[in-house]
Amino acid sequence: MALAVQLLERNGRADLAAQVKSRYSRTMRERQLTNGCGHCDVLQGNFPVQEEALDHVVAAGGPDGLDTLLVAECPARAWQEVVHDNGGGVIAV
Repeated sequence: MALAVQLLERNGRADLAAQVKSRYSRTMRERQLTNGCGHCDVLQGNFPVQEEALDHVVAAGGPDGLDTLLVAECPARAWQEVVHDNGGGVIAV
């Protein structure tokens, strides 16, 4: 999430970066950087986000059903750390 915030801020999307902040996760029993609802600021968990993204992909017949929020340059090493993260998180790309 920290990489997402950096890329968003660096590329003029502070509005989206502001929704990512430290919140307490009851599931993980610790504070983490998490997505928050743009309306009520409640933590958006991995599974609801993943389910919503999958619904859009299925309805559109492919990944074109997802909105592209940003196309940004990212150092390969930083992206590899995200892709190869073994922390148990769910990553929707």
